[in-house]
Amino acid sequence: MTSRTQRRTPGRAAAQPERTDVQAAERIGWADVPPRLKAGVATAAAGAVLAAAGVLVGPLADAPPPGFAATALLVLLALLPAGLAAAFVAASRPAIGAAVLLGAALLAPGRALVDLQLAADALRASRPELFLPTSLAPLTPSAGLWLALAGHLLAVVAGGLAAGRAGAVPGTPYAAEFDDPSADRPTRARSVFVRAALLAGTVGAVGLLLVPFGSEDAFVLALDAVDGPATARWGLLALAVGTVAAAVVAGGAARLPVARGAATGLFAATAAVTLPQIAAGLAVERLHPAAGPYLALLAAAALTAALWLVRPSAAAETGDVRLDLRRLHRVTGVLGLLTAAAALLAGLGAQLVVPEGVDAPTAYASRVFLPLAALVAALSCALFATGPARPTRTAPPAGGAAAATRPALAVVLAGIAFAAAGSLDAAFTATGASGEVGVGAGVWSAGAALLLAAATAVTAAIAGGAERDDVDLTERDYPLAVVATSAVAGLLAVGAFAMPVLTAPDFVAPGVFSEFRFASWGLLVALVAVIAAAALAPAARPPRAAALLLGAAAVVGVRALEYPLTAARAVEGAPGQGLWLALAAFAAFVVAAATAVSTRR
Repeated sequence: MTSRTQRRTPGRAAAQPERTDVQAAERIGWADVPPRLKAGVATAAAGAVLAAAGVLVGPLADAPPPGFAATALLVLLALLPAGLAAAFVAASRPAIGAAVLLGAALLAPGRALVDLQLAADALRASRPELFLPTSLAPLTPSAGLWLALAGHLLAVVAGGLAAGRAGAVPGTPYAAEFDDPSADRPTRARSVFVRAALLAGTVGAVGLLLVPFGSEDAFVLALDAVDGPATARWGLLALAVGTVAAAVVAGGAARLPVARGAATGLFAATAAVTLPQIAAGLAVERLHPAAGPYLALLAAAALTAALWLVRPSAAAETGDVRLDLRRLHRVTGVLGLLTAAAALLAGLGAQLVVPEGVDAPTAYASRVFLPLAALVAALSCALFATGPARPTRTAPPAGGAAAATRPALAVVLAGIAFAAAGSLDAAFTATGASGEVGVGAGVWSAGAALLLAAATAVTAAIAGGAERDDVDLTERDYPLAVVATSAVAGLLAVGAFAMPVLTAPDFVAPGVFSEFRFASWGLLVALVAVIAAAALAPAARPPRAAALLLGAAAVVGVRALEYPLTAARAVEGAPGQGLWLALAAFAAFVVAAATAVSTRR
């Protein structure tokens, strides 16, 4: 017998638990791997070697040297997806290895188009890890570029060969990995991860579309998908689509090994794109980090970690994969406390490093971190007051402070993005104005707080999806009082974030619809989170609706606190319309929360 379906008999099914996916994968040696998958691994290996050779040869003829020593990093990243796939196959887990190839292949067309920009116009390619231009002299492609493009093409072919069952013959051990329905991921767990994967994929896609780094170098252009040249723009769009597609494949796969492998392939391919950008922002003079690569890499890492942390249920005879809410709440609480600690350091730490004898300017924007650190810490501590792992008749999901406060934390985390964007904008403006000014520990803490807040939001979303799947929502309604108060609060919040809270003769505040700059991204994230809370609250159960609305109230409250915390940065500063709208929105959200609690459905 070679498959688990052949081993099972009606009499033994109830007496003996089925083996988990991991146990089944351990018995699939190289001899039992389908020929098509073997060809896919070989093709991927050949493509990785060609891509690495392209790095060593160099994509451009007589090009200036790179901005930093990136050769070892680029070679490692070129070999990473194929190396991981081959390692899983060698470890007798070919289903995971095949999915790694598929996940990486979905991003390969975008990577090829981004590289092809070197042939179209290398000076607009923004690739300091490959070359750092010092003049406008034209550059011509070399054999290394065509080797790299051939490597991307072979990666796509390898993903196609590994897709599905890779041509496995029914009855073989590899086919048994897909033929035995008892080890499928249940619809409940898949639906939870599809939603989380959509969130992670969307965040990752947005990160890839943003500028790869900031630049004060006239010869190194930091262009996003909107301002970039046509070939690179289409490449970034293809990367964004591939990221979302790979995330959905990972989140919705029926088999847990396939889900884990696709997420791992997505992470490896995303790292190949973003790590050189992050390194360039950190290591190259007159360049500085931007948020985009960090968002993309963190989103892929969070999804991959979540899928690898899921364990098959003890009720293995059903093949069920359950999500432990207590564990998810505790993980979210730990990440939230780390976020709060980073936010506190960002608010208290030095934002700029100035030459000796020069007074450092006051970092007004970073003060917004302080109330947010207290809010996030308090809500995160409540997540350790967990209820049962799964809701029961005697312990419904409404019981426990963790489930009640989690929605509020998810909304408040958007305030971290608001504070981080304002703080980083001020720091980057100062460093760009003078080459003698550098970033301090507060800036690095702000970046860490932003990344940790995104990770906390992902785990909170997974926990929320797991909880909702055990609740009967077929008879939910939309109380008019909650709809009306939430809508009013949401409209006031739009004005609170669109209008400045501080006005002064020589001060121009960032905006959402005008004066858009880096700090505006924080305003936009906070506004979207607040509007989403107002839109979701009428459909939520009363305690969850109140938590969402109170979280939104906290975010607009922090927006109002921006005036007393930062008013001294402008001479003759006065309250702006955004301040009064923020106070009105805060009151409206509190009223909406009280209305939601008093409503019975």
